Order: sequence, then C-alpha cells, then structure tokens
Amino acid sequence: MGRKLKAHPVFTIVYVSFVFFVVIPVAYTLGTAFFDDNSLSGNIQLLNKGTFILLAKSCIIAFSIAVFSTFFGTILGFLLYKTNVLFRGFFKVSLLIPLFISPYILAVAWKDFFFIFFNNISFISSYIGVILVLTTIFTPLSMLIIGSALSNINAQLEETGFVITNFRRVILKIILPLIKPALISSFVLVFIFSISEFSVPAFFGVKVFTTEIFTQFSAFYNHSLAILQSALLILICVLLLFAERKHIADAPFLSIDSRGTGNKFYNIKNRDLSLIFLFVWFSISVILPFIILFFQSFKDGTSKFIQAFGLLLPTFSNSIGLAFFGALIIVFVGFSAAYLPARKIETKTRKSFDWLLLIVFAIPSTIFGISLIKFYNHPVLDFIYSGYAIILIAYVGKFSFISAKLIGNAIRQIPASLDEAAQIEGIKSFARLQKILMPLIMPTLFVAFIVSFIFCLGELGITIMLYPPGTEIMPIKVFTIMANAPQSLTSSMTLIVFSVTLLIITGFYFMAKPMIKKYRFTND
Repeated sequence: MGRKLKAHPVFTIVYVSFVFFVVIPVAYTLGTAFFDDNSLSGNIQLLNKGTFILLAKSCIIAFSIAVFSTFFGTILGFLLYKTNVLFRGFFKVSLLIPLFISPYILAVAWKDFFFIFFNNISFISSYIGVILVLTTIFTPLSMLIIGSALSNINAQLEETGFVITNFRRVILKIILPLIKPALISSFVLVFIFSISEFSVPAFFGVKVFTTEIFTQFSAFYNHSLAILQSALLILICVLLLFAERKHIADAPFLSIDSRGTGNKFYNIKNRDLSLIFLFVWFSISVILPFIILFFQSFKDGTSKFIQAFGLLLPTFSNSIGLAFFGALIIVFVGFSAAYLPARKIETKTRKSFDWLLLIVFAIPSTIFGISLIKFYNHPVLDFIYSGYAIILIAYVGKFSFISAKLIGNAIRQIPASLDEAAQIEGIKSFARLQKILMPLIMPTLFVAFIVSFIFCLGELGITIMLYPPGTEIMPIKVFTIMANAPQSLTSSMTLIVFSVTLLIITGFYFMAKPMIKKYRFTND
C-alpha cells in the first residue's frame, strides 16, 4: 500500500494548472459540439455514412501499421536486447532516429525515391505509402517497449526452461507470454499514433480521418462537424487506452537504464545474418532517406539548397526557442506528475494526473489544436491565443506523458530507503529532493529534456493549427511551401530540417553519454 502523505503544494499547483490550461479546453470543445447552438440530435445528424466509412479505412490503416511495427519491433528488440549481435550499442541508438524525425521528412524522402527510380509516385502516394512510411517511423517505438520488457525477464525462468526443452519452445512458451503486456502496449500505442497522424497522409494527398477533420475545420469552417468527428476519434483512442490501461500505465518503456534485472543474452548462430538485417533496416529507415534528399537537393546545383536555407534561416531562432522553453516546462510537469506515483505516495490527485496525461497524449494533434483554438479564442484569453503561449500549452499537454514515463521509471530505480533514512534524520522534503533524488536522476532529466526538445522542434499537427499570424516556425514553413514549390526546393528544405535535427540529436547524445555512464557507475 502507498504511503498516506500530503502532497507538496507545488504538485497541487502543477496539477490544477494542467487541468485548467490543457484538460478543460478539450472538455469545453467536446461539450460545445453537442450542446451549443443546435440540439444534440441535430448535431449528430451531421455525421453521415461517408464519415464512418472513412473512419473504418483509417482504422484499417492504423491496424496494419500497428501489426507491422509490433512484428518488426519484436525482431529488432530481441536482436538488440537479448543477443550478442555486433554493434548492438550503435544500432540501439541509431535505429531510434526515425522516431525523433518529423514524419513529413521521411514522406518527402520516399516520394523522391519513387520519383527518381520509377518516375511514378502513384504507389507511394496511396494508403500503402502511408503504411510503409509510418511503419518505419513507429517500429523504433515498438522496439523500445518490447526490448525493455525483454530486458526485464528474470533470467532464472529462461535457464529453467532450457533444462527441460529447446530454444524455440522457450521463446514460444516462456518469453512471448511474459512480454505479452509489452506486445499489447506496443500495438495499442502505435495504433493510436497512426490513426492520429496528419502530416504523412496530407503530404501524400491520402484522405484519412485526421485530414478530413482538418479540412472541415480550416477550409470549410464546419466546426460542428469537425468537432463531432474529433469526438469519434477521441472515443476510439480512449476506449483502447481504457481496455489496456494497466499494461500501458505500468509499461517499463522509455527507461534510461534497467539495473539489477539479470538479463540473459543469447549467443545466436547466424550473427552475420542478424547484422545484415539490422544494417538493411538502418539503411532503409535512416541512410536511404538522407541520401535521396541529398541527391534531389543538389542534382541541379546548389541554387535550390541556398534558396531553401535562406527561407528557413529566419525560423531557426523561433523554432529552437519554443522547443527549448517547451522542453523545460515539460520536464517540470513530468517530474511533478511522476514523483508521487513512483514513490507510491497516495494522494487524491495521483491517479487522476496519470490518466489525464495519458488521455491528452492519445488525443490526435489536430484535434487537440482545435480544442485549444475553441477555448482560447475569446477576448479575455486573447493574450494566450494570439501569442506563443498557446503553442507552449500544446507542447506541454502533448508530450508531458513521455517525460513523466522517463522520470518515473528512473525514480523507481532509486531505493526508497535513501529518502526514508533522510526523513528520519529530520531533513525536509525539498532538501531531500535537492540533495538526494535530483542528483541521482539528473541524467534522466537531461534525456527527458532532449526527447521533449526534439519532439517540440518537429511537431507539425498541433503547430499548424495554432501558430500566430506573421510568425515563422520551421515545420510550418516547410509544410506550407512544399505544396506549390518545385520538388528540388522541397527536398532541400526537408534535407536542412533533417540535418539540423540529426545534428541536435548527435550533440545531445554526446552531452548525455558521459552523464549516463557516470550514473551507472555510481549506482550499480
């Protein structure tokens, strides 16, 4: 049982602020769809047969992506977390790159690929193309979730299995049943991400539910229909989360370290074949897109690249500044949300905060953006609506769950006895946080900042709904220009964004690596 302690006022303030600035706008928007201006039955009549057919198609696409991502994520997770394959550490990091790259960047690269080699983009600009691109993007997420679960299997169970049976039956009868929660978590989360994705279908010109909602809201100004359609999508996502709430809420993914698990590694016979598979996947998901964008950008000289750089240069400061401040707030909110559950301290707000973070995280970006617009577009809240504050609120609402998961998993690995001993000595709670807990989880806080920064920097679905007129933000600049720009200019702009993101990820990685090594050395 959790300790019955009173939460620090700071935690309560963060919780109330999150509810007011993030949760209430969503509830307000959904409420207006049903009860504002028209009757409930009159609003529901806006939903027609075509709406549900499109929703079914979007569900099929998301289902396919979730199946493929979980399948390949399981293979990659096993190879990288349970075997002695060569360059395991390199592939663990490098294969995550697509997860931190804006999806539209890979969409541009694959469109260029089919144009260059086949002079035809009809195959990629289709439902199959959406499935292909999003599978390469979300497979790393499945790899993280399933790989972390594989690392946490008790090695004694596997050793006992080998005493009485062979390797294949150990996999089927012991390992797969033990990681079943991770498989379910992977499928559900990838399904939600896929059905919520906006930029890839929009770039390929494929009509899915999110693009239809965006069109109804932004082009036709049919706000009632857009919000009702949003409610259907939110309902699906929330039902999936509720059905698998225990597996997802307790999933050990997004951890920096897993000490003391006694992970067993297998000496596989076909190491060369496994290495080839990893290299091919790395080439398809990272190297090939970069090469294609580079070739398309410079095939007619450097003029388009220089023009693209000039167009994007004014966006760097705004984009990096917003991502920086957004990441700082996200880490603060994530720590506030993670500390009480990780320490099993029971308060009235503990469980509800967990669920609010998870539900808002599952809401599609375009729908979340609509909610913020409808709520803050009032004279009394114009100071938020007309500035960057609304974008920061969107970032915090969308990505605080990731930060909370990272930080919560780190706190759980710190023995509670350290805090209890200090408490017996009469050290106050703030001093205990400052002197004991914070130094121990500092590497994780830094990684949470990096992850939040990268996600904020590349976020398109929310930002395209909310960015103030007259401002320039990097993903918006690329996405708005690519509709009418020559393909070489689009590729050049995308290459620059790709390169900037890779440079930032690489820089942060080399900054974080010494901290993580020190953390492991100190606490192992």
